[in-house]
Amino acid sequence: MQHKKLIAAMVAAGLSMPALAVADITIYGRAHLSADILDDGKDYNEFNVSSNSSRLGFKGERTFADGLTAMFQIEQEINYDTSGSAWASRDTFAGLKGDWGMLRIGKFDTPFKLARGPANFFGDQAGDLRNITRTNDHGRFDERFNNSIHYRSPSLNGLVWDIQYSNENGGSSTVEDAKNKAVSTSLGYSNGPINVVIAYESQDIYRETGGVVDYDYSADAWRLAASYRITSDFRLAGFYQQTENTRGVEGQEADVFGIAGQYRISPSVYLNAHWFTLDSDLEKRDANLYAIGLEYRVDSALRFYGNLAFMDNDDNSSLTPWGAARSAAPSTAEGVNARGEMATAFSLGMRYDF
Repeated sequence: MQHKKLIAAMVAAGLSMPALAVADITIYGRAHLSADILDDGKDYNEFNVSSNSSRLGFKGERTFADGLTAMFQIEQEINYDTSGSAWASRDTFAGLKGDWGMLRIGKFDTPFKLARGPANFFGDQAGDLRNITRTNDHGRFDERFNNSIHYRSPSLNGLVWDIQYSNENGGSSTVEDAKNKAVSTSLGYSNGPINVVIAYESQDIYRETGGVVDYDYSADAWRLAASYRITSDFRLAGFYQQTENTRGVEGQEADVFGIAGQYRISPSVYLNAHWFTLDSDLEKRDANLYAIGLEYRVDSALRFYGNLAFMDNDDNSSLTPWGAARSAAPSTAEGVNARGEMATAFSLGMRYDF
């Protein structure tokens, strides 16, 4: 990603002030837009324009004595297709780092969420792996938690450990007797052609409306994602996830697994494809996600792509291949009814990182 660094000296006009040391501040972002045709396999078949996890961020750091570095980040989603988004809606934190690792406090993606990375070749696009791993029925584990503290170890020959604790992951602030607590951790290894991450997350999930408890249950999950660069042009990946929660009389369990591949056709053109399946204990809630796409990279900052993605639903499943990380994510409220159907997305997109 190319960054523009602003190294500013603060001056007060007409006033006498002592010199002020200012950290390097980086302004960065992503403009990710697509034009899509979305079909629920039944009645909904519409053209959509979508902003896909587009963002604008500010970050900076300053190193002090003994190698101690203070850092901050403020990042928000920018919906280029509509009117923007809330301030600091994405990963926003302050912390310290050094030879001992990194410690930060704020709101950010969990280690469990990030652990899908090695196997997700359609991140923030139609066909994103999250469309089948992150469902309301089996627990929403691909999340960004509030009120969190996170430690990351230094790399030991490519091995890195992350652990995060949230005292109130759903609320806007920490409250007395907070009930929505969570722990998320991962162990990753990246060295040469190998990239593998194993992660675990446990959540207490509680909601109350007008003094009446809507739900109160616990959920946990673990996942394994791995990729291996077989040749300089071909990368193969695999993924497995198991989730379990205590919601309902007997609880709910599900497995998600599958494979993905990326082949570099030419120095600038990549072919991506994957298949993942959801095997649910719930009656006829299984689903299969397929995606295939071509990506043209002008350089590391600019790329264009075209994707076809399909979600094949069992009789009681109503998932779509477009629900995650997109401003245009029509659902039942917009007339989508993919229950028991093959939902399809055709997407042409552009991503510019700055």
